[in-house]
Amino acid sequence: METGHETKLLLSILGLVTVSSFGQGAIILDNYNTYGPYVTYGYGSDGTVGTGLLGNYTMGLYYWNAPGDFTSSVVSDPTTMAIPSSLNANLILATGPGSTAQFARAGAAILTPGTALAGATFNVPGSSTAGGQVWTFMIIAYEGASYASALYRAHSAAFILTTSADSSPAPVATGTAMPAFSIYIIPEPSAFALVCLGCGAVWLCIRPRRS
Repeated sequence: METGHETKLLLSILGLVTVSSFGQGAIILDNYNTYGPYVTYGYGSDGTVGTGLLGNYTMGLYYWNAPGDFTSSVVSDPTTMAIPSSLNANLILATGPGSTAQFARAGAAILTPGTALAGATFNVPGSSTAGGQVWTFMIIAYEGASYASALYRAHSAAFILTTSADSSPAPVATGTAMPAFSIYIIPEPSAFALVCLGCGAVWLCIRPRRS
């Protein structure tokens, strides 16, 4: 059986894993070489519940706009489907090299469902070239062109990683700290309206009556 290290070496030879250099600390979107945690289909999604996401899904990244552990400052989101910046405005959508990766694929290579491996490292804006800084991150998964427009999507809980040096040949992988999570379908506005109407009806039935 091919090991994660052998696969990574193969992908490097094929030019699918590169180390970018922008003078900032580095991480890599990778939960393949760490053997998970996996991102799976949830109830109401377009896949088999509990199985790993396939290649029509994208892994993305949000990061806090300053170094430090700010996980406790992120608003709780039981739905796991909110846009992360709505949970705290300091969460910024990562863009550029290494900011996204396709699930279950890395170029021509087939990966384990529910895992992704970016073709480049992500250099955290404003971080130290030498690495060694704690930063707060959040993983997103979505189908389609973007997270905001996706019908099926979800985000992980916030977590921290310590960045690697920009020159590191093996930057710290998100899979070493990211929590597992599942994707779901975004409810239609009409569904929310029905829930609100139902709650209102229940309240009218149980509220105390004035004599």
